[in-house]
Amino acid sequence: MFSSIFVLLFYTFKSSKALVWGVIYLLLQYSVASFHPESFRWSTYIYSILLVLTFICFYNLVWIEKVFTIDHFIKICKWFMMAYFIVCIIQQILTLAGIGYFPLLNMMQNLDRGLGCQSLSMEPSTFGRFMLVFYYAYVKCQEYKRDEGPFTLSELFSGEHKWITIRFLWMMLTMGSGTAYLCIILFALYFVRNHNWYYIIPALIGCYILVQNSGIEALDRTTNAIEATATLDKETVKETDGSAATRITPILNSFTADFTKIETWLGYGIDAGIGNKYNRTLFHDYGFIFYIVTLFLSFTCAYNFWSLGCIFMFAGVAGGAGSNIQYAWALMMIMTCVKYFHENRYNPEIYDDDEEEEEDNSEMTTENA
Repeated sequence: MFSSIFVLLFYTFKSSKALVWGVIYLLLQYSVASFHPESFRWSTYIYSILLVLTFICFYNLVWIEKVFTIDHFIKICKWFMMAYFIVCIIQQILTLAGIGYFPLLNMMQNLDRGLGCQSLSMEPSTFGRFMLVFYYAYVKCQEYKRDEGPFTLSELFSGEHKWITIRFLWMMLTMGSGTAYLCIILFALYFVRNHNWYYIIPALIGCYILVQNSGIEALDRTTNAIEATATLDKETVKETDGSAATRITPILNSFTADFTKIETWLGYGIDAGIGNKYNRTLFHDYGFIFYIVTLFLSFTCAYNFWSLGCIFMFAGVAGGAGSNIQYAWALMMIMTCVKYFHENRYNPEIYDDDEEEEEDNSEMTTENA
């Protein structure tokens, strides 16, 4: 993150949406945190600065310097997922052999989840988030590239997409993460369209009912957490799944926040929500005004509001601004690329020049023959 400052200053220090909203973000964060000097920590704020500057640098490289063609980015998605898959398989083989601790391959603890593993991530849930976002980015960019509308399920299991989809599903279904199953449920919404919703949605509901009490611990945890969330009662969520409750209760608490309090608007101070994890809101530390700014930054630079990616963001599986969680910003960078290729999908400059030259040479050879 520190090195990105030099790239930003000496290579791509140019006005952009990310620069404008990033500066507003940091200034407001500092201002509202200063109202609580007793909890203000420079280490936390400096970390925020580095995260935001890294994102601005990345945004400018993608949107202004145009460092990615769509083919280049698709290859990155494929390579990234392949690297995770290879390590995942090796970890699972070691697990079957009774080896649960092998730091050289990022096995830092015995997860005790059958074949469950974390691959190159810090934990299985983060593994699931990264695979969802990279697979979504791969599918959407392939969709933009072919310019024929969304893929069908059968198309994703055929041709060049077949093994990528199979590897994706293997990782998601065997990593032992309830978050991964939630990611699959959310991605299934990709196949819901205006012309098929009347039978796709009932089919998805039917599948959901069938998998309830499946005996798969991670899947059962996910379905139970979804049902508990539907009650909108945080106590029910806490009793059902304490781990999931730490991510779900802030959303539920936000709906019932007391907006007559100045703290609701300006926050309770840095890390105020850490010791209050079940009673905090989405904007507990820095306030509702700051939360609105984070949404402007996210939607202006990385997400389209009317998209599946937006659902991923609010579900907490596709990153976003507003926290000091490094992987959340990393996932938002991936979504930044998806937004870039969506808004430039009719621009021929985003395609790989090398591949176009190969096609031209092939056509010339055919003509000469």
